[in-house]
Amino acid sequence: MSKTMLAVVKERPEPGITVKHIPIPETPKGEVKVKVIYGSICGTDIGIYDWIPWVQGHLKPPIVIGHEIVGEIIDINGDASHLKIGDIVSSETHIYDETCEQCKMGNQHVCDTVQFFGYGRDGGFAEYATIPIRTTWRNDPSIPLKEMSVQEPLGNAVHAVTKGDVSDKRVLVVGLGPVGMCAVAVANAYGAREVVAIDPELYRRELTEKFTNVTTLEKIDTKDFNRFHVVIEASGVPAGIQTSLDAVYPAGKIVAIGIPKKEITLDWGKYIIDKEITIESIFGRRIWETWHQTTDLLKSRKIDLQKIITHEFELKDFEEAMKIMKSGKCGKILLKINPPQI
Repeated sequence: MSKTMLAVVKERPEPGITVKHIPIPETPKGEVKVKVIYGSICGTDIGIYDWIPWVQGHLKPPIVIGHEIVGEIIDINGDASHLKIGDIVSSETHIYDETCEQCKMGNQHVCDTVQFFGYGRDGGFAEYATIPIRTTWRNDPSIPLKEMSVQEPLGNAVHAVTKGDVSDKRVLVVGLGPVGMCAVAVANAYGAREVVAIDPELYRRELTEKFTNVTTLEKIDTKDFNRFHVVIEASGVPAGIQTSLDAVYPAGKIVAIGIPKKEITLDWGKYIIDKEITIESIFGRRIWETWHQTTDLLKSRKIDLQKIITHEFELKDFEEAMKIMKSGKCGKILLKINPPQI
């Protein structure tokens, strides 16, 4: 086996990325090594590429990026009774310490010393990667391989929609990136009375309509202000956040997923006090509760993630994949790293 591998590396604290050969990592104690099969590009990866302020507070270059992956275990260094060589696995991005107050409360995803796979430490956009045993998820073999690499955005949507408690409620999803698309599908699966979604990009509106029961709009009219019991804010842009505040029903709930590129201001009295709304947020997935929910949705085929996968690129073509991702004219973009030979 070669001693080097191709990887996508954030080399410097500035916009841009490098695709280069680097040494194949050894397997640290308490971790597994995987041969990465597929990766999928996340909105966070765009932020890393653009070097937005939020990323600057979480990532210290140089680092191999990428956190949405599926791979085959080829080495185990430690006690891993639930894993074996050859298992097809994914990584939970939020690496927790198991000892802090949050972990003891069951909130491992917001661990006091949380580290992040793919932006707090080397991630998975490489031919090989290492993952802590405690954050390695063994995939159900009945789930299609490509869908296994897209479980994290679905998990974010599951966490958000679960917090929204959407059954028999009117739901608005703001922003139709992959997480927003997944949020529409999850809201359908969890019994929302009506789902409306807004996004300025026609491509994404039409794609979402093909696999969900949803009404999509470029933007909502003022007649829809104060109408939605639950708003899932998945855009992170000021206009989307303002729409969420206007659209939510008094005493309703906004669940925030989208990461803003800059600070957000709002009229506290008009929205928080006068409307008596609840604003909650999600930061990843509940470990491992959300993963089990996600698996159930995929195994039951209530959600078909392959319908949001619109493009596939070789790892060496990451720059081209990023151009498509940033254009907005795509669903989920897969990176073929060590795909099965057909």
